[in-house]
Amino acid sequence: MNTKLRVIGMVLGLGILAVPVTLLAHHGNAIYDESKAVTVKGVVTDWLWANPHCLLEMDVKDEKGNAVHWTAEVSNPPDMIARGWSRKMFKPGDEVTVTMIVAKNGEPVGRIARATVNGKTFMGMGRVPGEDTKQ
Repeated sequence: MNTKLRVIGMVLGLGILAVPVTLLAHHGNAIYDESKAVTVKGVVTDWLWANPHCLLEMDVKDEKGNAVHWTAEVSNPPDMIARGWSRKMFKPGDEVTVTMIVAKNGEPVGRIARATVNGKTFMGMGRVPGEDTKQ
């Protein structure tokens, strides 16, 4: 019986080692500058409601009037449903105002802290730097 337990233990141990470590990993927020937020107004081009993150794509005019394509993320659908978000809340052509934490490298990507569409404001992920969180 002792040999049987060792074999079972060995098989279980090898099984655990066979699980790729990358499946257990998740990227951090190191790409974002957590100290400041920016607010942009633009036009929705796509809304991807999927795991592991929902993605809002929009075209925003820069100070020179050129269109800049932004991609901003929030959490997964179950997390966002709990915040009042839905699969159909953004449609291509909708005007949207988004406050987000942006990438440190200056690329037009960010993590949404707040979004306003069709007169309704929805909270995204995390706080907005510089805003009092007490209400």
